[in-house]
Amino acid sequence: MQSAWHQTSDLIYRLIGAALVLFLFLLLARILRNLVTRMLARRSVRSDAALLFTRAVWVAVIAVGAVMFLAIALGSQLLGVTGVLIAAVMTSFGLQDLVKNYVSGFYVLMEKNVRVGDLVDSGGYRGVVTDIRMRVTYLRGARGEMIVVPNSELFTKTLVVSQAPPDWGSGSGAESVENDPHQGVEVVAH
Repeated sequence: MQSAWHQTSDLIYRLIGAALVLFLFLLLARILRNLVTRMLARRSVRSDAALLFTRAVWVAVIAVGAVMFLAIALGSQLLGVTGVLIAAVMTSFGLQDLVKNYVSGFYVLMEKNVRVGDLVDSGGYRGVVTDIRMRVTYLRGARGEMIVVPNSELFTKTLVVSQAPPDWGSGSGAESVENDPHQGVEVVAH
């Protein structure tokens, strides 16, 4: 009888401790969400992007808290470590393309093979580079459309880089430039 009471009291203490840890993680998630919201507002980040990022931070902290809750409640540290590792692996798969684009953007900016004002043709898109950022490069198409190209595309594919004609993107005359075989062209292969 005393053994059953000891096991029951041990379970009650673990559940109280687990609930306390989960409460602390909920509090931490709220504090971090508010902190990140203020930080992104100061940097004038678009509201939809800021909302997405703050929700991701909140969910990540809550997920770690839930794993810790289960680990403490069940009395298994192995479960907690396994849950955190599984969450880290899933996150790394989810962020793989994003990280690849940032690393590629670093090399695109450092090598300077593509510059603002260049006419770029590769992989089915053609346009004048208007802005190069760490994750994406913005092009203006022949009819003035904006083309957003992930930097991993610019880094891993063969590009045709040439001087942009002065009237590119205005919708007038760009079609005749597209068919001009005498236009100076430089091929950049990565």
